[in-house]
Amino acid sequence: MTNPIMNIKTKIVSTYKTIDIAAGSIIMAIGIFLLGAIHQFPLLDEHFGRYLSAILVIVWLLLLFSFCFSLFIREYQNSLVSSPIKSFAAGTWIAGTSVVGIIMIHYFPVLTTGLTILLYMNVFLWFIYILFCIWQFKKIIGIGSIKDVHGLVLLSTVSTQSIACLLINYYQESLSANIIFYLISIGIGFYLFSIILIGIRFSSKWFDIHEWKNTDCIIHGALSITGLAMTQSRQFETDVLFVFWWVVFSIFVIVEMIEIIRGVNRIKKLGWKKGIFTYNISQWARNFTFGMFYYFTYNLVNMMGKDLLKFQTEVMYVLGWIILIILITEIALLLSTIILKNMNGIENGALR
Repeated sequence: MTNPIMNIKTKIVSTYKTIDIAAGSIIMAIGIFLLGAIHQFPLLDEHFGRYLSAILVIVWLLLLFSFCFSLFIREYQNSLVSSPIKSFAAGTWIAGTSVVGIIMIHYFPVLTTGLTILLYMNVFLWFIYILFCIWQFKKIIGIGSIKDVHGLVLLSTVSTQSIACLLINYYQESLSANIIFYLISIGIGFYLFSIILIGIRFSSKWFDIHEWKNTDCIIHGALSITGLAMTQSRQFETDVLFVFWWVVFSIFVIVEMIEIIRGVNRIKKLGWKKGIFTYNISQWARNFTFGMFYYFTYNLVNMMGKDLLKFQTEVMYVLGWIILIILITEIALLLSTIILKNMNGIENGALR
């Protein structure tokens, strides 16, 4: 005798479309814009900042619900476990939730209970995620997949530093400085280990510009969020932060020069639409890394003053416009993709 409840559950699961594990990067990219670059546009910030933040929190909840539901589907679980590199994308949900938490602290501080629950939940999930990362790193080395490693593994650093930033913003100066220092150090440790693996991969494929992945821009993004955590912690000398900014800026320039060369080659080979104007969820990594470098610079300039950091202020101004343009472009690509998929679905349904 069949169980009607089980039949209903099976039917729901079989028809449910799982969410991409990296969907949290959408929250990361838009959220970091609302924390940083939006301040460059007073009209947008003062009149729409709070409303955009509220919308982002709602979207985060919907996406998070979809991700949690997907985790109950066995095929989805198996795909995460069997894909050691792709599974690092789960860190986008840790970092995205941290960004949402910081936005709530800035815009909706009255939601004290909700913020507290969110913070402890995210810290707990980060701990589980880090153990998972260590296990997957071991697996990558064990099965000889280092040649396939890319910037996604750096989410181990990004998620860790995002937790540090969330704790700093929530507790202000009431939290032990040692906890923040250890978190930042753990993040740096993951960065150094990840960058060694990425370097090994590049050593055998450096000549192939098409080998470059969208997620490789996290090479500088992970450093930017490390710089942000260092700046907000107030535990590091300004001279150290100043030198660190120049290191991140240098890597930013090198990485983005490679991105430009890659983009030009893709346009020559595939044309404008297929080359750079086709939506892929990994493209949100670029929006996030640009936004994070801006936010790191923004915090550093506020700490040291515009008179001392004139060059950084100019870089920030130019970068702010770039971030706004690529964010609008990415949102437009996402919406157009959703609309086209829905239209195709309707047409296919009509054909039946």
